[in-house]
Amino acid sequence: MILGHAATTLVAKRAAPDMPWWLLLVSAFLIDIAMFSFVALGIETMEPTGAEGPSLATNMTEITISHDLVPQIGWTLLAGGIAFGVTRRRAFALSAMALSLGHWLGDLVAGYGHHVFGPDSHPIGTDWYHVNLPAALTFEATLGVLCVLVFTRGQSFSPGARLGLYGLFGVLPFAFLVI
Repeated sequence: MILGHAATTLVAKRAAPDMPWWLLLVSAFLIDIAMFSFVALGIETMEPTGAEGPSLATNMTEITISHDLVPQIGWTLLAGGIAFGVTRRRAFALSAMALSLGHWLGDLVAGYGHHVFGPDSHPIGTDWYHVNLPAALTFEATLGVLCVLVFTRGQSFSPGARLGLYGLFGVLPFAFLVI
């Protein structure tokens, strides 16, 4: 849900227009930043399987520390702590926390399967990346379109800019069907 997570920053920017874009993006992607760091360190795994090459649907993932429910509590608090530490604004901290938690909730609907804490704990989420990739990408595109709608509503965007945003967040997710 790369583009879906990025799209949520549009809604947060509308709610907190003075919040820096970089802080919105770090907040929205904090658990993925953690995941890729942990994968690079060998703590978590994300490995392609299958002869047809790597794709979202053929990845085997073990992302307990970055994406399971129990650690998400800490990641949400960390996102808020970073935002508050940088800006000293409670509203920005709350926006950062909402983006981090929203990332996790989006992944539950349209991402890899998660657990409460560890592969031996209760599984949660749809695991649509493995079982129904078109549904996952449709969810992501729908989320993107809704976020663009909220972001642009009542604002003076040129038709070309609006079309570009809708294309980026509403159409481009389907490119992952061929990856």
